[in-house]
Amino acid sequence: MDDRTHTYYATRASDVVARYEVVVSPVEQYFHQAFTPGGRVLDIGAGSGRDLAALKRMGFAVEGFEPVAELRSEAVCRHPELAGLILDGSLPGIDPPQGRKYDGILCSAVLMHLPEGELFDAAFALRRCLKQHGRLLISVSANRGDVGGDGRDADGRLLKCYPPDYLQLLFERLGFLQIGRWSNDDVFGRSGISWITLLFELRAGDTITPVDQIEGILNRDKKDATYKLALFRALAEIAMKESNSVRWMPSGHVAVPLRSVAKKWLFYYWPLFAADGFVPQKRGEAPACRKPVKFRGRHQALIRRFGPAQGGLTGFALDFASGITDPDLRREVESVLKNIEATIVTGPVEYAGNSLATGRVFEFDRTSRSIVMQSDLWRELSLLGHWIGDAVVLRWAELTQEMDRNRGGITSDRVIGMLLQRPEPKREVELAKQLYDVLDDRRCTWTGRVIARRYDVDHVIPFSLWGNNHLWNLVPADAKVNNAKRDRLPSGELMQERKLRVIRCWQYLRDHASQRFDREAATLLGRPLSGPLAWEEDLFARLREAVEVTALQRGVERWAPPT
Repeated sequence: MDDRTHTYYATRASDVVARYEVVVSPVEQYFHQAFTPGGRVLDIGAGSGRDLAALKRMGFAVEGFEPVAELRSEAVCRHPELAGLILDGSLPGIDPPQGRKYDGILCSAVLMHLPEGELFDAAFALRRCLKQHGRLLISVSANRGDVGGDGRDADGRLLKCYPPDYLQLLFERLGFLQIGRWSNDDVFGRSGISWITLLFELRAGDTITPVDQIEGILNRDKKDATYKLALFRALAEIAMKESNSVRWMPSGHVAVPLRSVAKKWLFYYWPLFAADGFVPQKRGEAPACRKPVKFRGRHQALIRRFGPAQGGLTGFALDFASGITDPDLRREVESVLKNIEATIVTGPVEYAGNSLATGRVFEFDRTSRSIVMQSDLWRELSLLGHWIGDAVVLRWAELTQEMDRNRGGITSDRVIGMLLQRPEPKREVELAKQLYDVLDDRRCTWTGRVIARRYDVDHVIPFSLWGNNHLWNLVPADAKVNNAKRDRLPSGELMQERKLRVIRCWQYLRDHASQRFDREAATLLGRPLSGPLAWEEDLFARLREAVEVTALQRGVERWAPPT
């Protein structure tokens, strides 16, 4: 809870409690359905004590957290049986006594008071407090007609409206399964305000079933070209690594920027079009054929501009990341991207899913130039993106070999090598190395010790996991420390301890390579860094989220330097 919201409740505690105590709790009706009889339940944001007292009457063993001292006092005055049961604490820093875990957690009208940068840490804290198969009951605002563009009401309270589908994905990425959802009217009858109640069960470690639609499209849809495979590979990669760039729609859909997908295609097809010998990507495609891949010609012209002397794919990637300054080259790249976009819209977006009973799965929104799909499909891409990406690469290679069967010169193994080709990592980190070389106060990011001479540029998220050389992912580290870390992810505790050092690295890189840093950081943050909002806290929150989700989904070992 931020200071302005805390001040509101502290100065008006008596009035707030009086108002809430005269109406029936909108979530009380779900308590028996949500929580195991006799179980231990934690109420986070206990407020007036109304819900905590109701849970106690129902026979649950209860405890609560409430950050506002005045509300805690009022709650105990109203409900003396709660004396000693309401502790001082708030999300995201909840710390139950003796590391206790609970059978159930109630979190009613609380998440709306958290800025977006704290939301993942709050969800992770809730997960940490629950037993396996424990239940989490959340109530959030679905609509708020009383807030301004800054997310605050006239009294200064922060009242964020997080889409329920977005929250479902957030918690499912941490091992929860949504098992209930209900709409509620506002108990005070306020116009323009409504509520959603969500019930989750922690099932980390349980098997997640792949979505049948994706499997059906990859297996059964007619494939005259590799476009559908390229689309799913791009969507899976964006879901894993750039999920904040998407827009959650009130209709239960998700909109993915078309340009983000086109950029992925630009790099996917580069090694195929640059290969020695012709590599078909469409049935019947051959050298000098009448109907080649629509964007092949322009793409190959761009490839020719980046021959071996210009660094090939790596040279292009460096120019592209830093912002192309040559106007002719910029126009050429834009032309290729527009050709790719047209192919995506008229090809896989139009036809993917037509072999299924459910029909096509994508739509194109011309106003926002976005690919639109059902939010449950996007959740599957987010949860299973790594496996979907690997499966798509294999099928893409097999399809390419099949398309070349009359010529017989291409094997699936060779195509896999092309599809997995990336810009050379060493060259992509050169800029960060050059900048850190002249840094006055150069310290190891993970130990804080001054680095006198030899050091490495370390990937916070290992390159082997994400293939990511963005500046926000590159930090200086003592060579021995970096060697000890290898392909492991930093522990959550280490990330928090070294937060300021990581942010200082970012500020330094941004001061000296602002265009590239801003472009790359925006893909993780989901918004431009420029503007009135501070970016450092939010970007670090997104990095923490990426580290924790990658560790959970990929089973990666965690690391911290010995003390």
